[in-house]
Amino acid sequence: MIFKIIISDEAKIDIEHSYLYYQRKVSKKVADHFFKDFKSSLNIISKNPFFKIWHEGFHCKPMRKYPFLIFYMIDKDLRTIIIARVFHTSQNPEKYP
Repeated sequence: MIFKIIISDEAKIDIEHSYLYYQRKVSKKVADHFFKDFKSSLNIISKNPFFKIWHEGFHCKPMRKYPFLIFYMIDKDLRTIIIARVFHTSQNPEKYP
């Protein structure tokens, strides 16, 4: 049962900022690996979206190799997952959705 994934504008900005940070501060190779890890996490979520409910209907999936949490909501009727935000784990938790 594969769910369709929609990435919010905020989550796209989160990913872009993180990718550019790794590209500038470390290397393009590390930034590319970060993006591959993100895509791999989306693939896992689309196949099995029912990870821990974090808060008020938001589910959360940690990325495998990078210290990020992917927050999303599930619409079971439409079989759709909406990625709300992607947070680095060192960010202020009050900013989580």
